[in-house]
Amino acid sequence: MPLEITKELLRRIEIVGMVLDKPGYYTENDFCEHFGYSVQNLRLDMQILREKGVDIHSTKKVFVIDRKLDLQTLNNLISSYIAVNDNYTIRNLKPIQKVFKDETLITFIKIVKSINSRSIIEMEYGHDKYNQPVKRLITPIGLNNLGKTFHLIALENDDINNLKFFLLEKIISIKFTNKKSALKELPNLSEVYKYSWGSYFGGEAVEVKLLFDKKTGESLKDKIFVEEQEIEETSDGYVLKMKVKLSYEFISWVMGWGGSVKIVSPKILKDEVVKRAKEIVKSYS
Repeated sequence: MPLEITKELLRRIEIVGMVLDKPGYYTENDFCEHFGYSVQNLRLDMQILREKGVDIHSTKKVFVIDRKLDLQTLNNLISSYIAVNDNYTIRNLKPIQKVFKDETLITFIKIVKSINSRSIIEMEYGHDKYNQPVKRLITPIGLNNLGKTFHLIALENDDINNLKFFLLEKIISIKFTNKKSALKELPNLSEVYKYSWGSYFGGEAVEVKLLFDKKTGESLKDKIFVEEQEIEETSDGYVLKMKVKLSYEFISWVMGWGGSVKIVSPKILKDEVVKRAKEIVKSYS
């Protein structure tokens, strides 16, 4: 059963993240001051966390977690904090954990806090021609759930026209700042992805019409692929009409149906599929 996302749950997850990040550092007074509540409530939080399998306790008046969190517990904590449910598994969490180690949870927490506060993040991501890490300043906008992992969607250099996405497991280092974005408005991700196919927001949005044979069309007729679509049964099969960006992902999806689909329009999509098909045939000649 999914966890109810409450402020108490989020507070407990933050406590775990803070202790993993700085073991043997925080006292009861530190937590009470940070969250603005009583010692009694803090001790209740600690008890609930221990019941959930988090081995948290105080040693010499500071908190530690002796037994490392197993991968599933870490998944549940991160997923709950970013408002996914406790039945969801981040399938690519292990590579992310290799990068951030015991700071994995607190990193997710700080990313979400930076998104909400519109704070700038400094990070190293990718390498230049001399194989040196590239330093980047980004304004985080959101986390995009890709099923296997997450994209951090951000504006590089606080530039409204420089929207990029970053894979968490490819971040080399990350630093959270208190510097706020100078922009009055940030892009709305629902608009950015409105006509996108999959995880990438590039490409030109066009009206597409595809004719599927009867058998394939039957399996697709109740599926929703994009916001603006229609599926109509005809004597020749099922016609799928949609407005979508012509990205690499979308073109690959169309080609994946092989002879079960015919592109009615637009011509630019037909030409691209024919071009790629010829390249495939040529590579086997």
